Amino acid sequence: MNELKKLNEGGTPSERPFLLIYTNKDNVVNYEWLKTKEELLRVMEEVKGYGCQVLDSTLIASCRVEFP
Repeated sequence: MNELKKLNEGGTPSERPFLLIYTNKDNVVNYEWLKTKEELLRVMEEVKGYGCQVLDSTLIASCRVEFP
């Protein structure tokens, strides 16, 4: 666990930490990376309006790490 913490400390902040996963009318899985919770909620309502189904949404860790 300490190794993972060390890796995260050296990572770079994510510009778009919110992930939205949804399917369209043809059952094709799509995803969007978003900057804010408000943007996430707005896009969720938008895709629902097009008849898409939201599968999941999450806040990814505050850092992303590049592995060698």
